[in-house]
Amino acid sequence: MIFLCNFHSCETSVSSLLVIGLLIFLLSSCTTKKPKSELTQTEELVSFVNKAAELIEKEGEDCFPEFRKKGSKWFHDDLYIFVWGLDGMRYVYPPNLQGEGENMLGLEDINGKPIGRLIVDAASGEKGEGWVHYQWPKPDEKEPSWKSTFVKRVIAPSGKTYLVGSGLYDLKIDKSFIVEEVNDAIALIKEVGITALDTIRKKGNEFIFLDTYVFVKNIKGNELVNPAFPELEGQNLSNLQDSNGKYFIREELETLKTKDDCWMDYMWSKPGETTPSQKWVYVKKIIIGQDTLVVGAGYFPE
Repeated sequence: MIFLCNFHSCETSVSSLLVIGLLIFLLSSCTTKKPKSELTQTEELVSFVNKAAELIEKEGEDCFPEFRKKGSKWFHDDLYIFVWGLDGMRYVYPPNLQGEGENMLGLEDINGKPIGRLIVDAASGEKGEGWVHYQWPKPDEKEPSWKSTFVKRVIAPSGKTYLVGSGLYDLKIDKSFIVEEVNDAIALIKEVGITALDTIRKKGNEFIFLDTYVFVKNIKGNELVNPAFPELEGQNLSNLQDSNGKYFIREELETLKTKDDCWMDYMWSKPGETTPSQKWVYVKKIIIGQDTLVVGAGYFPE
């Protein structure tokens, strides 16, 4: 079969093909990196701390004065970079230079949460970084607000190891916080065994912030730890329904028969409230001796 076309139509077809080909090439070569405007607050803060860590790795202690300059990219509004040693000694604290040279290992928030130790532990751990959530007054305010701080371990050219960090007030809950919280609770259970449940239950611990808390049950649905609703401890929740009639515990345990972890949503009351709201929960199973436990935490997206 022979196909005929005049010069103009053939030229148009070829041009169209070239344009389509160029578009395909451009689309296939596009980067998956998000534009800065699309980054979440969480991602922006992590990037901010990572850039400060890179500067310390390159310039060491010589860059500390840069972090203290008010109005610079490192210190403006409520945002600033701080630098500690892994022993808790504070080397850079832009809001109050007189506070530099103090050891912060014993620092606690209003609820007695040992935030100094938690910050050092996060940077000293295997990952070398992590989040700490606590209550702290904003500058020139007396009442505390929730603050989320990201810290990262870094080694300067001098060979000294520091932790560098920054935090934001009233940061919107990110799913990564929930996953990290559950994994940290599991790590504690693996380290000290079932006695970790007392720590997870204790008020003011590292596993409680905003409306988020860690809960633990066994694979049969018996609630072992629930700091927000202690009356549920000791009960079997397999037949528990949410306000929409969803057997969410039953569904959760059924999913964990074939998976190690999962996300699910259901209607549940915030701590101290009676009206149910949508809650997203991350749960993960863990084997301790002959027992299979389910460790979870969640957040309310509203």
